[in-house]
Amino acid sequence: MTNGRPLSHVEHHRAIVDRIVSDLRPVRPRWPVGARLGAWLLLDLVVAAWVVTHTHVAFVTKLRWPSYALELAIFGGAAMLAALLALRSAVPGRDPRRIEVGLLVILAVGGSLLLASTPLRSDYLLSNFVRTGLPCAYMTCLLAAGPWLGLAWAVRRAAPMHGAISGALVGAGALLFSFALMRIHCPVDEPLHLIAWHLMPVLIVIAASAFFGGRWLRFRPTAIP
Repeated sequence: MTNGRPLSHVEHHRAIVDRIVSDLRPVRPRWPVGARLGAWLLLDLVVAAWVVTHTHVAFVTKLRWPSYALELAIFGGAAMLAALLALRSAVPGRDPRRIEVGLLVILAVGGSLLLASTPLRSDYLLSNFVRTGLPCAYMTCLLAAGPWLGLAWAVRRAAPMHGAISGALVGAGALLFSFALMRIHCPVDEPLHLIAWHLMPVLIVIAASAFFGGRWLRFRPTAIP
């Protein structure tokens, strides 16, 4: 009320607008998707440089193997595509299209099938299999930690409307990149080892990232009083 009389609809509307305007603060514009992707790739290059300088595997020699080079290219490309789609998923109106998600799935499945292109060994001693594999599973997650945090932070600062989808794409970007790095870092090329201790942790953490994204990455607009 004003001076003892009720506010008219126009005055009430103006009062609400004045309250909203009084709370406005200048904000910095978000970086474009391309710039954020570039920053993420720089972080990836730092992690990749660390792996290359701290590995004793002659991976340069193995690059002569067509299947090995193709694996690195597929998983590296899939990681970049997933990161791009994750960043775009945080921009209203730029949700990933089905054909883009389909391409990502095709790359991931195709790369996984390459792992099983050679016969699987079944004569492992269980104790040796586990003792050799656990450090690889741990390192796969460790190498993905920095890229995951960087990509999740960039997505969270925008406006992701579908948190689980964004979370899955964030996880795919970080973990597929980590998988490619582990193909450089790990001396074992046996398909069963790669599937059990490299690929399975990737799939598990991507699922966990989707669950986490549904709770933390979803944009929640501020209610107007």
